[in-house]
Amino acid sequence: MDDELEFKPFHETYRLITFSLCIAMIYPNPRTEKWRLFSIPILIATVAPVAIMIFLDMYKCWKNGDIVNIIRHSTVVGPFLGGFFKMILMYHKRVQAKQILDEFDRDHYMFNTVAETYKDIARASIRNCQIYSERLWACLVTTCVMTFPVMAIVLNIYNFMFKSEPTKYMIHDLEKPFSKEPEERFESPYFELLFVYMFYAAILYVVNFTGYDGFFGLCVNHACLKMELYCKALEEAMMADREEVYGRVIAVIREQCRMFRYVDLIQDTFNIWLGIIFIATMIQICTCLYHITEGYGFDIRYMIFVYGAVVHIYLPCRYAAKLKAMSMETSNRFYCSGWERVDDERVRKMIVFMIARAQVPNEITAFNMMAFDMELFLSILQTSYSMFTLLRS
Repeated sequence: MDDELEFKPFHETYRLITFSLCIAMIYPNPRTEKWRLFSIPILIATVAPVAIMIFLDMYKCWKNGDIVNIIRHSTVVGPFLGGFFKMILMYHKRVQAKQILDEFDRDHYMFNTVAETYKDIARASIRNCQIYSERLWACLVTTCVMTFPVMAIVLNIYNFMFKSEPTKYMIHDLEKPFSKEPEERFESPYFELLFVYMFYAAILYVVNFTGYDGFFGLCVNHACLKMELYCKALEEAMMADREEVYGRVIAVIREQCRMFRYVDLIQDTFNIWLGIIFIATMIQICTCLYHITEGYGFDIRYMIFVYGAVVHIYLPCRYAAKLKAMSMETSNRFYCSGWERVDDERVRKMIVFMIARAQVPNEITAFNMMAFDMELFLSILQTSYSMFTLLRS
């Protein structure tokens, strides 16, 4: 039956995000709760050795006063460990996340029964999400992370094919713990085993950021779609027969209330994560810039990484600003819907309350305190640059 429907549930509409959420043990399926509770600690344990090795090397660098390598390690390991925090956080918020998915599925099934004008709006929104919030986001994350292993592979192949004394390159250069000589990290089979291990870590890196962050973008865009649809429904309701207007306006109010509850779910599910990336991204942009300018020469990998960090904080700010602007625009749409032509006093009073409620903007906040919008994005960039300038001095 579902195969015949144009609009399908979330897991069939956004297959790439769903796949990433499942692989990352984030997809809120009640039937897999016990499996995820068992698997998440095991998955974290598999990456604990590389994290411990990095922290040991950072401690060694601290003792030697090697700030550049401390920053190089922290730039990579911070977001990497943050990906596993997302697993724990999403498991904690699994009920709210499941309700968000249920709202997606409910709306998508409803789209199959509405008029063609509404379907056109839904098609455009879903298509936009599939291109920008799903595919392009996945390509960006993959490019930022996989540049490290790809460049290491290419350089190793080139050196072994064209140089008599080839130099080995690691995915993330890391000294062997408790070794006396730095060159011991290039000895076989340690080098080969660590290379494969770090490649596995890079794949987890991509999966964690593709699924969770992409899911947030889809959620916010869907809220904007819901507003667009009930604004259109109100405009058409004002042109209906007098006997139908009241019932159709009541339906719009119900959808408006559902949208408010849906935005509250998004806020409850993601507000801790937004607060963490607000702080972490400022530090990451600063440290990446410092490593590029003050490290051991220009490194294209970290240049791509800093662009990825900027986009990583830009998109949540952009999505939240879009939601805020759209929620404020609904009050204008309500006012211009043609309610003055309706001679039903009940309808007119309801429209007044709908306009008043829509004038209070829907905002997505970090830690339930800081509103995400484009002004916050500019503030993050300015603060990051100030920190970078202070670090250089």
